Amino acid sequence: MSFTAKRLLKQLKREDYKQAVSHSFLHPNQKATLFTDKSDHYKIYQMNFGQLVTISPTTSPDNQILYFHGGAFTVPMNTDQLEMITKIAVEANSRLQIVDFPLLPNHSATEMLESAQEALDRVYSPDLPIFIVADSAGAAIAMQLLINNQPKIAGTSLISPWLDMSLTDPELAEREENDVMLSLSVLKQIGSQFKAGLTKGNWSDVFAPENLAIGDIQIFYGENELLVPINEKFVKTLRQTPGTSVQVTTFRDGFHDYTLWFKLPETKKTFRGIVAFIRSRVRRKTV
Repeated sequence: MSFTAKRLLKQLKREDYKQAVSHSFLHPNQKATLFTDKSDHYKIYQMNFGQLVTISPTTSPDNQILYFHGGAFTVPMNTDQLEMITKIAVEANSRLQIVDFPLLPNHSATEMLESAQEALDRVYSPDLPIFIVADSAGAAIAMQLLINNQPKIAGTSLISPWLDMSLTDPELAEREENDVMLSLSVLKQIGSQFKAGLTKGNWSDVFAPENLAIGDIQIFYGENELLVPINEKFVKTLRQTPGTSVQVTTFRDGFHDYTLWFKLPETKKTFRGIVAFIRSRVRRKTV
């Protein structure tokens, strides 16, 4: 872990950042939105649930990023997340497709999944390959979309994913104290809300090998994170699944969603890794 990250980790603990994050998850300001029809910098397509925001940060993109933001399914996308994914899109020469999906508690998990599918159906083109990038809770939505649409996805990058809504692994309680971001009880509460909004048949088990022939995927997370046991279980399953190639990058003592702190060496390495992952697969398709 870098000196910069160690110093930031101590600061977050000292300021009890976890309490602020928990409050934002449970009492989000859902009136705040980054995207309105008044801007000329992006195009908005209103879906049945949520909206699709298209941004072209480069003049001649040769691929698309379909992005799903974190925020525990309750918090709207923020400026740091927009800056993060835009930085990646610029370096990867990507058109950016942001799924501004509906949020709990006013919308259900089923509506979120329908939003993701409608977004993919709208932007899919065999001439402009699609790469999924998702962080935290956004990864849960992204994985369901990927499982159901693998041939349409050229590659997937997950950052600090939250993939298990039940959170019953006993090791999670042991790890909670060291996580500077996430409260286990808060995640369980929101996870229960999320599961209550699912209907039979619209959720695939991401820990079942028969669901995970999903092509190329890379995963980044910090070893300090509460959700490490879930990530390790997921990676183990991926490695046992034919038809899947997985790259895993972890950072010692790295914390949840560290990539929203742009000066961290760990963040810069992650961005470079995602860009290289996308560019190598774009080149492969053009050969």
